[in-house]
Amino acid sequence: MIEFGGVVYYLDLTAFEKALKITGEQTNDKIVVKEVIEHKDNTGTIIKTEIKETTNERGREIDATKYEVIRLMLEVLMEFNEETDETLGSERALDKAPLSHKLAFNTLYNYGILKEQE
Repeated sequence: MIEFGGVVYYLDLTAFEKALKITGEQTNDKIVVKEVIEHKDNTGTIIKTEIKETTNERGREIDATKYEVIRLMLEVLMEFNEETDETLGSERALDKAPLSHKLAFNTLYNYGILKEQE
């Protein structure tokens, strides 16, 4: 839990995971790898060609660029340790914060990664 400007916030890890997923079309959840194996005789002539097909489950794929940016924003939030006047509320406290903290806070809040505790 993060308390900022008299409001308690928490990190929603489900939203964090969702933000990192690669968007785009993925036709199925399996990856098919085909390998061509050539059998040769002593002279190097191909006597037999064999195609070996392997099917594997698709692993979890994340957008590495988004991960690094979100990770950096989380670091900025967690390292912010300046005193704020909590009686003014979170908006006024955010106004007095450095630009890096404002950007990180607003972006994470907009993506739903940083949420207000109800």
